[in-house]
Amino acid sequence: MWKTIINLLFPIYCLGCRQEGKFICSSCFEKIKMNEKYYFDKADILKKTLVVGCNDDELLKQMIYRYKYNFIKDLSKPLGQLMINKLIKDIKKNNLKKIILIPIPLHPKRLRWRGFNQAELLAEEISKELNIPVINNLLIRTKNNLPQAKIQKAFQRRQNVYNIFDLRGRASKATSLTLGGRKGVLERHGLDNDFKNKTLILVDDISTTSATLKEAARTLNILKPKQIWGLVLIKD
Repeated sequence: MWKTIINLLFPIYCLGCRQEGKFICSSCFEKIKMNEKYYFDKADILKKTLVVGCNDDELLKQMIYRYKYNFIKDLSKPLGQLMINKLIKDIKKNNLKKIILIPIPLHPKRLRWRGFNQAELLAEEISKELNIPVINNLLIRTKNNLPQAKIQKAFQRRQNVYNIFDLRGRASKATSLTLGGRKGVLERHGLDNDFKNKTLILVDDISTTSATLKEAARTLNILKPKQIWGLVLIKD
């Protein structure tokens, strides 16, 4: 009822054509072009980054901005669908079964301020459509660092995200993983304790220097997965 009242008082318009009813209509959604570039770094722990769209696509950038900074959760569905389309296009169907999605976590303080983790909602949209498992409570953010968007220089971005992640069940200064804590998380998702045949895909909204994705990959590498990739909407 309240949603109906709010929609009457504040009608929703397509961000592209201003047609009333949805934040992005089907016609404008179809105009968003898939990024054909591939981003590889075989020398890094983060082997590949799948980038959905192009950073000169003003409609896509507006969608991301409204989703991330205006807190419009409904945009997780069309943005998640774009990620689904990218995965279907770039990954063979059989290989989708060997993937685990891990959304980039927010620090608890920032999560309380925002009210939701935008990367987690995107990962959940993918999971519902492609039946790919999501683990959203294994990688944790231990430091409430400055947002990367506020930092211009690449080396400062790398410094800003250094050691901001950890694995749940492991003390920050421990040299080994508490396997019991990790195993409990995996069992709740119907997964075994072995990542060696799995590709972990880190899900986030935007990447610029890939510093956050690379730091998350460095933290997850202790699990010894087959590969670690990134999946983002745009690379700015």
